[in-house]
Amino acid sequence: MRRLQADDLWDVFAYASDPEVAKYTSWPRHATLEDSRGFLNYVLELYGNGEVAPWGVVCEDKVVGTCGFLDWNLPSSRAEIGFALSSKVWGRGLMTEAVRGVIRFGFRTMNLNRIQGRCEVENVASVRVMEKVGMKLEGVLREHEYSEGRYLNLAMYSILRREWGE
Repeated sequence: MRRLQADDLWDVFAYASDPEVAKYTSWPRHATLEDSRGFLNYVLELYGNGEVAPWGVVCEDKVVGTCGFLDWNLPSSRAEIGFALSSKVWGRGLMTEAVRGVIRFGFRTMNLNRIQGRCEVENVASVRVMEKVGMKLEGVLREHEYSEGRYLNLAMYSILRREWGE
């Protein structure tokens, strides 16, 4: 993993424009390069402000996804993780490895007590990733978000520092 850069534009567009990738994301599929450019500019601004932002997941010198914290609640020592990955590299264990790295960074460097993640109940791949890294299902947030014309049921997972195996 590494920080995203402005010249990652085509790589980001390649995965973010894929309907299979965007099917379970909280953001709409990137329809144009400008959508991807807007995302990259937003992330670069977050980096510049010292705020939490996703890292690029790299495979064979290409950015094939993102993984990182979406939100950081400093007083409560908790953060929420989010991730997306190109369908061309699904099933290789890349996201599990990336999520493990982000969790390690969260507990070791950010001194977090809790890391949580949410995904649509039907998103079996994301459920599997969170379970593989030791996150536990806490419950389902029924019709928690409205996206693309429908209400989404989200599974809430978390791992606590004391449960973490490293």
